[in-house]
Amino acid sequence: MSVANLRETLRYSITPCADGVTLSVWEMARGSHAKDQPFLFKINHRLSSQEDAQRLLEHYLLYLS
Repeated sequence: MSVANLRETLRYSITPCADGVTLSVWEMARGSHAKDQPFLFKINHRLSSQEDAQRLLEHYLLYLS
């Protein structure tokens, strides 16, 4: 899989939680098993602020470029 394809399948969300925000990052699955496993990986990070979540997300995106 090329880096360009990976960037196209990477998704994220930042949602508020009791002590800050939760950053979720996942890669969408492609192919016949997508119904059984809609993503290849998913990771959740609890962070103290939206800014911290944005910085961590930028690290993920930098790694992929």
